[in-house]
Amino acid sequence: MGVILRLKKFSFTYPEVETPVLQDLDLEVEAGRCYCLTGPTGSGKTTLALALKGLLSAGRYEGEIDMPSVDGSPAMAVGMVLQDPEVQLLTSTVGAEVAFGLENLCVEPAEMPQRVITALQAVGLEKPLDYPVDKLSMGQKYRLLIAALLVMEPRLLILDEPGAQLDPEGLDLLRKCLRRLKQSGVAIILCEHRPESLLSEIDTFWQLDGSGKFADGRYRGEEHAPLEPPPPSTTAEAEPVLQVQDLSFVGVGEQPVWSQVSFAVDKGRRYAVTGLNGTGKTTLLRCLAGFLSPQQGAVQILGGAPDAYRLRGRLGCLFQNPQKQIFENTVGEEVAFPLKRFGLLSGTVEERTAEALAACGISHLVDQSPHKLSYGQKHLVALASVLAPRPELLLLDDPLAGLDDGHSRAVMELLVHYNLQHGMTMLWTFHDPEAWPGWADQVLHLEGGRLVAR
Repeated sequence: MGVILRLKKFSFTYPEVETPVLQDLDLEVEAGRCYCLTGPTGSGKTTLALALKGLLSAGRYEGEIDMPSVDGSPAMAVGMVLQDPEVQLLTSTVGAEVAFGLENLCVEPAEMPQRVITALQAVGLEKPLDYPVDKLSMGQKYRLLIAALLVMEPRLLILDEPGAQLDPEGLDLLRKCLRRLKQSGVAIILCEHRPESLLSEIDTFWQLDGSGKFADGRYRGEEHAPLEPPPPSTTAEAEPVLQVQDLSFVGVGEQPVWSQVSFAVDKGRRYAVTGLNGTGKTTLLRCLAGFLSPQQGAVQILGGAPDAYRLRGRLGCLFQNPQKQIFENTVGEEVAFPLKRFGLLSGTVEERTAEALAACGISHLVDQSPHKLSYGQKHLVALASVLAPRPELLLLDDPLAGLDDGHSRAVMELLVHYNLQHGMTMLWTFHDPEAWPGWADQVLHLEGGRLVAR
């Protein structure tokens, strides 16, 4: 169907950085084909995607990006879903978000409703058009943005780390959607650490090797022997640090997200909460921490009701979106911030900061701005900042989002180390119930508005 984009000897260097993040890259994108851009965390995948979309402004460019015109049209329609969907959402309701692009294209209002509904059906997000965007899960928001691009019929669709946000059901729907797009002549570029679930639709791999250049084949990370499940965490006596009784939460339109949730978390043990996108995993963690109030039921956490002041230093929370808890000027200052706030001595602050940075494999980033890092690197910074104070109970919302296999393995080993060596109790969420079998002492699964222990 022809080449719709060419990259010729393209290089890019960020401001105040000497080494280019991309160096002398050549590539061609053909209509009706699916390309997968792979590489380790921080290798420049998102930077290249932003360059193809034309969203890189500050920085030094070399080479060129050539977009041949079609039928005399001077521009090519390129749609891109960023790795963090929340920075890309513009409106307050599902229907308005998908219709926004149509309004900018001056599509007749009478045509919009059916096109919006068709796009939402294509990604499996069949919500009412007036459904609030802020009530969607991260995975649902990612699907919403795909629909908002599909409705405009782009010639090139770029998806940054869809596997980090979509559950198995969402990935299955994405496979079918990609197949239809390819058949209609749309080109697709996936930036993906874990492309296994999308292999059937991928035609070509591009691998960034970490030095800004392309290597042959597909990035697979380091070869590791299969991980053995860690030993179960044991305590002399079962001492509950969290007790949940008959908890219920009502969402949009008085529809229950989940109801009659009851469970207990014992000191020093590891727990996983699994479930598909939109089942209420994040909502549950926010209720446990006191950020949301349930409609009924009771939570007893570390000896009392959820209270931010009382739990200060004792409860740690890693949010699903790391950008919501990063605010300092350097990575080192970010990790040290909670330690200083808790009044630890300067020597202890330096020691704990260095330990957490090394444990997360980001010591080399200590003087860099956390706001300029990749999504996966930001997740590691946020993780280091909640591990450094060594809280008694740690709530982690999808801690592996945006990480390649090597970093994911390292994070899982790190969490188990803090659990076994420091007695830290942990409760974390996963999209895939089959992920990391044996790593939790108990798995709690959300499905159909109920919590089931496995």
